[in-house]
Amino acid sequence: MARPVSPLLNRKKIAHAAIEMIDAGHELKIQPLAKKLGVSLSSLYHHVDGRDGIVHAMREVLSSEYEFTPPSDPTWKAALRAGVSTLWRLYSDHPRVMIHLLGVTIHEPETLRLYESLVAQLRQAGLPEEEILTTLEVLDAFAFGVALDALSPAKIFAPEGPESPMADLLQGHPTGRERNERLYERGLDIIIAGIESRVP
Repeated sequence: MARPVSPLLNRKKIAHAAIEMIDAGHELKIQPLAKKLGVSLSSLYHHVDGRDGIVHAMREVLSSEYEFTPPSDPTWKAALRAGVSTLWRLYSDHPRVMIHLLGVTIHEPETLRLYESLVAQLRQAGLPEEEILTTLEVLDAFAFGVALDALSPAKIFAPEGPESPMADLLQGHPTGRERNERLYERGLDIIIAGIESRVP
C-alpha cells in the first residue's frame, strides 16, 4: 500500500483540533482530543508533550495566523497600536483559548517577535529602560482584558432607577461589539498618553 502524501497527524492538525474544541466551549482534555482526531493517545504524545505541548502548538498556529505586519507609518505610536491590535484580535477571536495560552511560558519565536517589536517601539518612544518590560505587560494585560470583556452580556449595567448617576450616561451608549471596540480604542489612547507622560 502506498504511503500517504502527508502525515496523518502533525502538530498543526492537533493545534487546530484543540482550538476548535476550546472555541466550542469544551475543556481541553487529551483523551477527547485524541478521539476527535481519530488517533490513539500514544500517537498524540508522539507530536506534543502533554497538555502544555498542545498549548505550545496552539500558540504556534495562532502566531502564524495573526502575524504582525508593521504599519507603513514609521512612528512609534502607529507601530505600537498595530502590535497591540494584533494581540487584541487574536485574543478576541479566541477568548477561551487565550486563557490556556496565559498559563504556559512563551518561547515560540513568532510570538516573541511580536513582543520584541513592542519593546522596540517603547524604546523608540523614549520610555525609561526599567519601565519597558512592565509597560509591555500592561499592554498585553490590556489586550487580554478587552478580549475578555467581549464575552460580557450586551447590557452590562442596569441601574434601578432614573436617579442613578449612570442612567443618563447609558442613554445612547453603544452595546455589544461596538462598545467593546470603543473600549479598546479609548483604553489604548489612555495607555499611550500614560507612556508619553513617563518619557523624560
